[in-house]
Amino acid sequence: MNITKEKTVAEVVSENMGADHIFSKYNIDFCCGGNVTLEKACEEKGIAFDKLKEEIETVVNIISNDTNFNEMDLNSLIDYAQNIHHNYFSEKIPLLLQMSLKVAEVHWQQHKEVIEINNLFNSVVPELNEQITTEEKKFFPSIKKHIEQKNIELIELESLTKIILNIENVHKQIRDIFKNISKLTNNYSPPEGACNTFKSLYISLQEFEQKLHSYLHFEKHILFPRVIESWQ
Repeated sequence: MNITKEKTVAEVVSENMGADHIFSKYNIDFCCGGNVTLEKACEEKGIAFDKLKEEIETVVNIISNDTNFNEMDLNSLIDYAQNIHHNYFSEKIPLLLQMSLKVAEVHWQQHKEVIEINNLFNSVVPELNEQITTEEKKFFPSIKKHIEQKNIELIELESLTKIILNIENVHKQIRDIFKNISKLTNNYSPPEGACNTFKSLYISLQEFEQKLHSYLHFEKHILFPRVIESWQ
């Protein structure tokens, strides 16, 4: 991990899984405005570079867990997506839906933002579930078939390319929704006097967002490029 002032925001996002979460926290544009250096971004937002660097390194270490994707073949990367990411979301989503609804029902009068937080999370779930289903039922099986047969028909190539573009559009929608959730929760800081369920919700939402950023980064910067490379 080599994070310097001279690197651009886009480079840091590309090289460090989870860095986009920190940039979102400080409202630093890592998409269209990602060509600015970290030094300039910090100056514009009034953030100390060392603080930003430390936070990026912390979240990257949590997310990456020292997994070396360069040593994994495409089949292994697909298995990783299913066994690590998809399984996590399958287990966590029902619990978060239940917890979010409970907090909204109990605390909405004192903390009206919990209603919108619940609505926003509920809007993420069908998008994410649809993406996972598409990958499990169509995208991943097609890729594994291509690996086994060592060829791919043009019509199938066009279909898989369209799937990747659709998934990347969903990624953007989900990131935007979680930006709003992060703002509404004051960066996942529960209000004073919050009950244990309220605190657990914010902790779980923050963990979920970190895992989500890990998943989106993994697909955009690791899995999808390897898939496209296999078609060459």
